[in-house]
Amino acid sequence: MDGLRASIVITLVLLSIQGWTGDYANLFASFPTGAVGATLAGFWQAVGNSGVLVLYHAVEAILLLTLSFVTLVLSFRRRIGRLFSILGTASVISAAIGGILFVLSGFQNNANSAQMGGSFIGAYAFFFLALYATK
Repeated sequence: MDGLRASIVITLVLLSIQGWTGDYANLFASFPTGAVGATLAGFWQAVGNSGVLVLYHAVEAILLLTLSFVTLVLSFRRRIGRLFSILGTASVISAAIGGILFVLSGFQNNANSAQMGGSFIGAYAFFFLALYATK
């Protein structure tokens, strides 16, 4: 398996885990109440106070964002699945923005949570299409 296909497969596996931890957080996590300071420290404090799985979800998001850019660069080097990699990476960025805004809203703005979930579905679909394009 070449590097591009391997990075796509790893991205899809991590997206699957991200989806499961996100569903768990949505259904069972106890989010802290009150305002979240609009700083990096405030963000991580709010995430850390929400439980280990929510903290893992946030850390994995950083890994997914990095891996999606690696996949994007590899797709430009091989010219295969480029459009799907662009759209998948854009979806991961959109999900990350939704997640950050959801936390900064004090876990109250459900539109940001929906953005995160919808963008996850888009990323999953686009990276599967990228995998298909590289076969």
